[in-house]
Amino acid sequence: MSMSTKRNAFLASLKKARTGKAIIDAFAEVRQEDFLDAAFKSSFYTDETVPIGCGERSDPLPSLARMFDILALRKKWRVLEVGTGSGYSTAVLSRMVAEVVTVDLYDELSGAAKTACRKRGFGNIRFFTGDGTDHEPSLGLFDAVIVCAACRKRPLSLVRSLKRGGRMVFPMGLPHQQQIALLVNDAPEAGDELFRVSFHDMCVYTLLQGRYGFPIYLPEYLQGNEPQSTGPG
Repeated sequence: MSMSTKRNAFLASLKKARTGKAIIDAFAEVRQEDFLDAAFKSSFYTDETVPIGCGERSDPLPSLARMFDILALRKKWRVLEVGTGSGYSTAVLSRMVAEVVTVDLYDELSGAAKTACRKRGFGNIRFFTGDGTDHEPSLGLFDAVIVCAACRKRPLSLVRSLKRGGRMVFPMGLPHQQQIALLVNDAPEAGDELFRVSFHDMCVYTLLQGRYGFPIYLPEYLQGNEPQSTGPG
């Protein structure tokens, strides 16, 4: 099966799942083969994940599309992505919003993703390296946040990045399986929790690393550091 046939089959599956048209169009604009190692091409445009370096893996595409759908993205929005990875999800996201600010723990991944995105004209993206769960307020406020890694609890540290009414989507649960969660930064009502959270589809993501992620190895040079830009843009 050719790559274009696989891509068309994936887009058809999104349509069958009643995914929003803007999301389908965004996926149609970005080629997964431009961001992932060709050695794993048999897994492109499927629900399989592939290694991307630094012990990380690509996003499960159906879950990624579902998180975009749950966020209800708008073209004028400014969005924070925690977990740049290969840059594929970043590029797709950039087709649906005004600006993407993306943070990855690993400079190697962030740099490669930036090169891949710039080479293909995805210019409304700013790349940073560091702990995306504990960044400085200097990155500003966002209309939405998407966390592309599994959280063991609500990443409340990221709520400070949301505008009032802003939305954050993230996988939350056990290391072997999570559920897509949506947190809305609403004003509290009497007797209610401060933040409204709803739970959606099941998924499996790699574990979130950082100060508010799972207690796994965090490179010493990042501890206590705010995200650093990987260069102009």
